[in-house]
Amino acid sequence: MQFIYLILSIYLGRRNPLYYLIFPMALVSGPGAFIDSRTVLFGNDIFLIGKNIYKDVITLYLFLVVFHLRKYWTRNMITNTPIFSYSFYILFLIVFTFLFSGTNDEAINVMRLFIHMILGYYFITFIFSAANFKQFIQFFNTLFFATGILSICYVLNSAKIFPFFIQENLYQEIEMGGSSFFRDFSTIPYFSHLLFLLAFSLTLLKSKVFNSKALILVLATYPFVLLYTFTRSLLGITFIECILIVVLIAMKYPKRIFSFKTLGIAFILFFSIAIIQLSLKNELSFFTERISSAKSEGIEENNVAIRIAYHIKAYEILNSSNALLLGDGVNKKHESEMDEVGAWAADSSIPFLLIYTGFIGVFFYFYIHFNFLFKIYGQIEDHFNAISLTLFVTTISFILSSLFMGGIRWGDPFIFFPLVLVVTVGNLIKKENFLEISK
Repeated sequence: MQFIYLILSIYLGRRNPLYYLIFPMALVSGPGAFIDSRTVLFGNDIFLIGKNIYKDVITLYLFLVVFHLRKYWTRNMITNTPIFSYSFYILFLIVFTFLFSGTNDEAINVMRLFIHMILGYYFITFIFSAANFKQFIQFFNTLFFATGILSICYVLNSAKIFPFFIQENLYQEIEMGGSSFFRDFSTIPYFSHLLFLLAFSLTLLKSKVFNSKALILVLATYPFVLLYTFTRSLLGITFIECILIVVLIAMKYPKRIFSFKTLGIAFILFFSIAIIQLSLKNELSFFTERISSAKSEGIEENNVAIRIAYHIKAYEILNSSNALLLGDGVNKKHESEMDEVGAWAADSSIPFLLIYTGFIGVFFYFYIHFNFLFKIYGQIEDHFNAISLTLFVTTISFILSSLFMGGIRWGDPFIFFPLVLVVTVGNLIKKENFLEISK
């Protein structure tokens, strides 16, 4: 399947440079794009030499695409962002680790995480800079359709209605009410959350540029995806983000909130929820139990308390070695100590950054997101549009959730994708009539 994505990327990318991203997006999606992560490209014995090596393939592929599109490069795209300074800081830490701590395969794996994140941002930014307004819209319409279709596949697979994906890739099987279903994180459509919020904003703003059928498909299917994650925090964040989007649009265009189209969105969402309640009663019962138990579990070790423990443990480790400022090397020498507390790398952002990059690295990481947040706010004030609005809301929720939560795909070349869109929107506003998105 991965070779099909590669062929499609190369063929379609010649007409629209953004379609070059089909292949790397499929790879990071893994099972969610019908790719068996155990056999990507070359098979177990060759391809999986080293952890997350598929990200090396993505980074190399992006480099080749960017080199092909080199005529679109500009110096400002590299230097006009705090990520430029952050890149040099990470490079300094890597050199520092090599000189004073030595290195091994595990240390190199950690270094690769940060390298992929930074290079991924720049490479994807370069690719987006090569696209015009129409190509941008065309690409996102494709993402909307693909996400809606994959969302349907995700639900049918998780509900055990039809086994679309390899069952060994799935996370957890739940027994409830005499039936079973999957709580599956592996095959969730990769950008489904971001695209749902964008579809929500575009529909409220009555955009006529994007494909309305694609927007409706995403709006109708994502509530089912939310159910089958059985993740209370994601449900709560989505609800709060939607409320914030409604409030911001009401402040700017109050008449658009109280319209037939808004009522249509509400009908689609409530209709989806009604189907869930009537057709998926066992799944809903399981989710209801999780929500009702959230209040008591919130103070238990597996939730808030353990995340606080991650922060405390990371601080104690670095404080004992006088490494609070810069961290104690971009390596894994403290991983076993942190693993004794719990799944710290997946569940909490600050301890992960603190161990490897110190207080300076934590400051840098959040400064980058606040810097882009102010850029998005400026775009909203000057050129109110659905994409900037969506990115503003999601960046706020990301900053707040990162204080005690985690789950970020460290080392993912697309980890800064929302920031790339901020830069892209800014460029399109300068070059073309980007306000058409809000019409």
